[in-house]
Amino acid sequence: MGVFAALSSLPAQQASAFRRYAGKDGKTFYAAVQSRTDSAVTFKLQEGGVKTARISDLSEPDQQFVRRWTKFKDELMNNAEFSKVTVKELLELRGYQSFEFDIKGNHIYVETQINSKTMNLMVDTGAQSSLLHVESAKEAGLEIGPFDQRIRGVAGEAPAAVVKVPLIKLGDVQVTNRKLLAADLTPAGFNPKESGGILGADFLREMDAVISYREGRMFLKPETPAAAKPEAKQVAAEFRRWSMVDGKSFVGALSDKNEKEAIFRIQNNPKPAPLALERLSPADRAIVDKWSKLRDDLAKNPEFRTLTVKELLELRSYQSFEYRLDGNHILVDGSVGETKAIFLIDTGAYSGCFHLEFAQRAKLDMGPMDQIIQGIGGTAPAARTKVPVLRLGDAVIENRELLTADLFKSDAGLVKGNHDAIFGADFLRQLDAVINYKEGRMFLRPDNSDKKETPLAPQPKK
Repeated sequence: MGVFAALSSLPAQQASAFRRYAGKDGKTFYAAVQSRTDSAVTFKLQEGGVKTARISDLSEPDQQFVRRWTKFKDELMNNAEFSKVTVKELLELRGYQSFEFDIKGNHIYVETQINSKTMNLMVDTGAQSSLLHVESAKEAGLEIGPFDQRIRGVAGEAPAAVVKVPLIKLGDVQVTNRKLLAADLTPAGFNPKESGGILGADFLREMDAVISYREGRMFLKPETPAAAKPEAKQVAAEFRRWSMVDGKSFVGALSDKNEKEAIFRIQNNPKPAPLALERLSPADRAIVDKWSKLRDDLAKNPEFRTLTVKELLELRSYQSFEYRLDGNHILVDGSVGETKAIFLIDTGAYSGCFHLEFAQRAKLDMGPMDQIIQGIGGTAPAARTKVPVLRLGDAVIENRELLTADLFKSDAGLVKGNHDAIFGADFLRQLDAVINYKEGRMFLRPDNSDKKETPLAPQPKK
């Protein structure tokens, strides 16, 4: 039974296919694509009825969405079981390697080996380059040069030294013979017992990392796309040796299951071979329990293997932003109240923070500069600031109290910045953000936008 047959045998969730579309005139509507030709598309409207429109009359992003629409994707969006497939499963089906990260406060930490010493590094998309705490670098036996370099952050600048790193290992990814910077990170609030430094945007870009807050996982680029492997090898890989409780074993491919039996295909035998689950060894029964017909069919389906991360997540109702890079900084356009804003996406920032000049320009309600934020270079004064509404695409965050500070303070005077505000880890966690370096995109779940009655206390730290 192929993937289309498997999909049609399961109950549908029609509402999952509805999304917001916009015309070139700015008017929007919620609908699901029913069919399309090269020039026209027919929608089923959420409020009922059918609407046919010229594709060229839609907004440019929606034109692209409709032209990429296929019946296969539509069946996935309307499938009850597909809605339960996690981001982890979707990406691993595409060959990504994944590993869990820890979240302490709002900060992400990953276990890394530096010169064979295991240490946790904080994942910081707002850091242009990776940094090691100087004491952690010494403990790893690294060669540290003179402190003749300068690094800067929210609270100013600090001296740093070049350090030679023979080996950096993250999961199965290994990077050899690198030069990083080492600095005293304790003024930035680092606890050396919790973290040995910062894994910055330089490595995240190089590894084509995907960061998923909802899953609590980081994914690294596939070694070889599944689509490039010969079909014969994929089929052969389905067959494995299964063990039974009586000590006997057999070679077969799991093709289906029910509450009492697992259905196998035996090589050179066209007839299905059912086996009572209780006869399988505990380890192999656990494999059967986790196995899914839909997941199995997706892994073998040629069209599924061509879907991008963007398409996979949009099928799961994530909103996609094509961000731009300035150096290694991720920048996304949005607004605060009626004022347009450029946000720096910063997993290393505990919560959002406005640049002082922008807060004044946006006429935000600021208190006195009696708060403190930490960053590279130490501490800086900040003011509690009321935010009526913050928007990033369809994601809306209302009635918050964040902080405002001079984000571009420098020992040598004012440094020109490339952003108006920091979109910190508090918002990224709340909106189930996914950051995808391979495709240069960020994804949010707008349906997780905050409610008025749930303000968040700001504590930005680096």
